[in-house]
Amino acid sequence: MLLKGIFNHTKIPLLSKSLKASAVRQRIRANNIANANTKGYKRLEVKFEEELRKSLRKRSVGGMQTNEKHIPLGRRRAIELEPEVYEPNDPVDPSGVNNVDIEHEMAELAKNQLIYSAAAKFTAKNFMKIKAAIKGRS
Repeated sequence: MLLKGIFNHTKIPLLSKSLKASAVRQRIRANNIANANTKGYKRLEVKFEEELRKSLRKRSVGGMQTNEKHIPLGRRRAIELEPEVYEPNDPVDPSGVNNVDIEHEMAELAKNQLIYSAAAKFTAKNFMKIKAAIKGRS
């Protein structure tokens, strides 16, 4: 329990959330690509970064939810965010097959890989800093 408390005071929990969002996005993109020729398939997207930006903004009304049945007030805490899979309101492709654009999906897949790699590197650096601190090095 002590270690969990230590890590909560670092960037690691948010980086972990980012890695999770990238992993979910990778699966969703791969699924979209796999169904590019499936008639009637509706592509999926993942929402995370915009919600993370909103939660990190300082100029938002705050409030405390005292009961889980109450409507939340203000921004959500970043640590509480989870990636959300949703079906965007896209028009069906004029070809009549579905709304998956394979070039777009491949480009987004590459972009997601870069985001994942960056988050993984930042996470590794944070662990190295913690390790150095434990050993008494700067």
